[in-house]
Amino acid sequence: MNLKEKRLLLVEDEPAHQLVISKALRGFYQYEVVSSYQEALQKLADESFDLFLLDVMLGDGLGFDLVEAIRSHNKHKKSSIVFLTSLDDVNSKIKGFSLGADDYVIKPCDPRELRARLDSKLMKAPDSPVAKEYRVGGLVFSFENQSVFVDDGGVLSELNLTPIEYKLLYFFARHQGEALNREQILNQVWGKNTHVMARSVDTYVAALRKKVKGLGVIIKSVHGVGYRLSLPEAHQQAS
Repeated sequence: MNLKEKRLLLVEDEPAHQLVISKALRGFYQYEVVSSYQEALQKLADESFDLFLLDVMLGDGLGFDLVEAIRSHNKHKKSSIVFLTSLDDVNSKIKGFSLGADDYVIKPCDPRELRARLDSKLMKAPDSPVAKEYRVGGLVFSFENQSVFVDDGGVLSELNLTPIEYKLLYFFARHQGEALNREQILNQVWGKNTHVMARSVDTYVAALRKKVKGLGVIIKSVHGVGYRLSLPEAHQQAS
């Protein structure tokens, strides 16, 4: 995978921060810089990006509100979203992740750390370089486009999941029937060096439950531990 071919959009309204961040990105990725909420909306409509690097406090809006706008475009449903902001309070971090962000980085940030975080989000490789999909319990995980489909008698319909929800459901599916604690889920889905709090996992699980409701996919709470995924035994199969 050539990360230099990946396209990033930096949304940052402070010229000084634009210079610093651009220096960290230059030579490692293709990227564009916009200075406002409205400019970002225009870019979303006109171009495609693999990752969005968003400031929260913009002169004409909030970076938080851009998440919904990004996901409203089919071409960006699987793009990564990273907040890069000076807002370091817990409530802001929780809000960012609850909206579906893949990471939340506090400014100022060491350029090497920033690139490492971005690389980890851009390198969405499957567990096996040979496998193209994983099937279990009527769910089909496509590694090529990071999508999940429901197989109903050979007819596939896609679940509308965020990148984090995709990773979460895939982790549950690979460990179906096992009681998984929140720390395990955090480490496998978000990575060990994450700002996400263990209890924030509950928010993501609640959102995922709504999206799989009625499919026979049950995410059970395990008291004092975490969660366990159950699938209809009659349909369980793995490839």
